[in-house]
Amino acid sequence: MNLLPKVALSGLLTLSLMGATQSVQAQVTINVNPPSWGPAAPAGTQYYYVPEYGGYYDLRDQQYIVQRDGRWTRVRNLSGYNPANFHPVVLDYRGTQPWTLIGRHRQLYPASLPPGQVKRLESGKGLPPGQAKKLGYGGNGNGKGHGKGKH
Repeated sequence: MNLLPKVALSGLLTLSLMGATQSVQAQVTINVNPPSWGPAAPAGTQYYYVPEYGGYYDLRDQQYIVQRDGRWTRVRNLSGYNPANFHPVVLDYRGTQPWTLIGRHRQLYPASLPPGQVKRLESGKGLPPGQAKKLGYGGNGNGKGHGKGKH
């Protein structure tokens, strides 16, 4: 009858390992509350792109990422800016250097867009005449437009 204690012990060991695995998984996913000036972000989101200053906000570290003297720097506060006037865009980026995509972010989310236009731009709707080609949504597919010439 030594089989029963072995089965019970193996069952307890399995349950304890499952509990440990679940607690480790819970520690990996970090739910961060967005700042009062930012939009809601899905769990796991780490960055906003903020067109008004052409940089990023790290939700986990609660720091702005700005370019100064040609280098990307993390700062706690931005002097000369009022976050209430920001129109941040939630990024689906995983990594530690979102600025490697700055050219694309500046193109997709220009600072000159009025509030609400960013959402319309993301869906590809509501671009002003001629703006689609300029931003690479029209033309010959290479982002440069057709230009004038033979068709």
